[in-house]
Amino acid sequence: MDPQQRLVLEVAHEALTDANVNPYSLAGQKVGVFVGSGIAEYQAMAFGDPLNMTLHTMSGNSLAVIANRLSYLLNLDGPSMTVDTACSAGVTALHLACQSLTL
Repeated sequence: MDPQQRLVLEVAHEALTDANVNPYSLAGQKVGVFVGSGIAEYQAMAFGDPLNMTLHTMSGNSLAVIANRLSYLLNLDGPSMTVDTACSAGVTALHLACQSLTL
C-alpha cells in the first residue's frame, strides 16, 4: 500500500479522536472526504519489477482511491474524492469540501 494511503487513514483517525469523535460513530452518515494528493513515487517503485506485483498492487498504489479507502473503512455516505492538481491539490480539495457544504 502506498504510504500516502496509510497516512491518510492514520491522520484522519487521529484528527477525529483528537476532536473527541469516535470515527466509527460516523458510519452511515453523510460525511464527505476530500483529499489532495499528487506525486506517486511509491507507484514507480512498486511497478518497477513485474515479478513483485500482486492482485493488490494497483489498488494499493492508486492515488485516486485514497479518499475512497477512508470512506469505505468508516462506512461514510457523503462525497468522496481525491484531487490531483499538482501543487494546489490540498487547497483545491479544501475548496471543494467547502463548496459541498453549501449544496
